Amino acid sequence: MEKLKDIRAIEPIDDISLYLFIIAIVFVSLIIGALIYMLIKGIRKKRKKSIRKEVLQKLKDIEFDNSKDAAYKITKYARFLADDEKSLKMLEQLLPHLEKYKFSKNSPKFDDKSISYYNLFLKSVDE
Repeated sequence: MEKLKDIRAIEPIDDISLYLFIIAIVFVSLIIGALIYMLIKGIRKKRKKSIRKEVLQKLKDIEFDNSKDAAYKITKYARFLADDEKSLKMLEQLLPHLEKYKFSKNSPKFDDKSISYYNLFLKSVDE
């Protein structure tokens, strides 16, 4: 009588599905991370532009009746808006003209020269 032969021994099967799954998870995570980064970057850029517009509008709405208060506001808002070389140069020219209105009890009315420097600064920032 012939002896029965048993089923073959278990042989390992090359299976790379686990590696493919890990690669897919990493790839999808990178794509989602990139999309979130782009979304946050877009929101920040939009917010920065809207804040800049608000500050520029506040700077344009300054009334020169109270020259001391106006000089302080111009300095505050102008420093926020000056971000390129041209506007920084204009700000450097404007600030010395504002000093005489800031540090006195009864500050004089704005003169035409100070207002013209203020308007030049507004034009350089508003471009």
